[in-house]
This record gives sequence, structure tokens and C-alpha cells, in this order.
Amino acid sequence: MNGRSPLRFGTGLRALLIGLVAGLGGGLFSLGGGTLTIPLMMAWLGLNSFAARGTALAAALFPALMGTWMYHRADQVDWWAVLVIAVPATVLTPLVGLWTERLRDGRLRQAFGAVVITGALMLILRDELLGAWAITGEARWFYLAGVGIVEGLVAGSVGISGGPVLAPLLVMGLGMPQQLAQGCSLASRVPAVIAGSLENLRCGHVRFRLLPGLVVGGLVGAWLGSRLALSLAELHLRSLFALVLIGIGLRYLRGQKAT
Repeated sequence: MNGRSPLRFGTGLRALLIGLVAGLGGGLFSLGGGTLTIPLMMAWLGLNSFAARGTALAAALFPALMGTWMYHRADQVDWWAVLVIAVPATVLTPLVGLWTERLRDGRLRQAFGAVVITGALMLILRDELLGAWAITGEARWFYLAGVGIVEGLVAGSVGISGGPVLAPLLVMGLGMPQQLAQGCSLASRVPAVIAGSLENLRCGHVRFRLLPGLVVGGLVGAWLGSRLALSLAELHLRSLFALVLIGIGLRYLRGQKAT
């Protein structure tokens, strides 16, 4: 399938369902975009990993904006933290994406899977391991910049928007409540999604005919998922988020043949 081929009804319906799943994941767990969309597009639509990555990033923008707005309305976005994270992430995402054009991505995905599972386990044990400890003062800003660097590396290399590692880093390092961490995660990845989408567009990896279904489904899913996340108790949401991360990490850890 390429960006100019006619879109059959079955393909459009699958794109809509994929967008809905990704939007729900984005709103409920600050996941979505590539985290859920890439494996589904490869399995259901037959896209190779680079086309799936580029199309996922392009489709992630509007659901991410919807989720950000929902969390902002609930006062669950720290905009100064978002700014510090977004600057390095926006710069690094297209550069890393260009560099990884020359790489086979199987080992990157396996390494990412291991990192995600480790982060999930630390989220579950956060209170037992760290208690009320959190980075404060000027060190907080350096930590946030480091989180932004991680965001850019993940978005550019693996093709997802950093949610599986960004939210856990904010909870673990800064002691943020899960809802606040997810709101910051959604908001800070918007510039990186734009930058990554432009780079993938330049490389010809965006399949435009899939975007309407992906975007519409993503917007509906993001609205529903955000409402549910904001209604849950913090500990319950954090535990559910960790379990989803373990499932995602195991999938990436198994690895996939690059195509």
C-alpha cells in the first residue's frame, strides 16, 4: 500500500479502529501514537516498520492535542515542565529519525522493551522504593531537560511519542501524581510529534489515505480515555498503567524483523 493507492472500505474501517484504540490508550495512559498504532498497522494493514512509524506520528497529533486539552481543563498539566521537556525533544526527534534510517530497528525495539518493563516495575514499587523522595530545586530543571532528551531519542528511533518512558520518569524522579505526569507527557510530546512527522513526510513514510480514519478514531478515543483516566484514583491509574507497560514491553522485547 502506498500513499496514492485507493482506500478500500475494509482498510478504512481498520484504520478507524486502530485510531480508536490508539486514542483510548493516549487519553487513558498517555500512550498511543506509535506505541499502539505501529504494531496494529503492521499486523492489520501490512505496513513496513518505517511506513507505520511515519503514519503513526502524523496521526498522533490531533488526539494528543485533544488529550492535552482534557488534562489541562482538569489542571493536570505543568506547562513549565512541558516547555523544558519539549525543547530538546523537538530538536532531537527529527535528527535521530534521520540517523536511524540507516539502521535495522530490531535491536532498538528489544532494548526499548527492556526499558519499558523496568519502568513499569519501578512504577508499581515506587512508594516502597522511594517513599516521598523527589528531585527538587534547580536539579528539577536539569532532570526535566534530561527527560526531554530521552523523549527525543525514543520518538526518533523507535517511532513512538515517548509516553511509555516519559510518564514513569516524571513519577519516579519528581514524585508527580500519575494524572499530572500523563498530562505533561501528552502536552510535551506535541512538538516532537510535529517535528518527527515532518521528517517522516520528507522521507516518504506517511500513508495519507489512512490518516482520516486514524485521526477521527483517535480523537474519539482520546476524549473517552482522558475522561476515564481523570476519574480514577491515582494509585489505581498508576497500577493499570504499569500493567499495560509490561504488556507493551514484552511485545517489543520479543522483537520484530525489520522490513
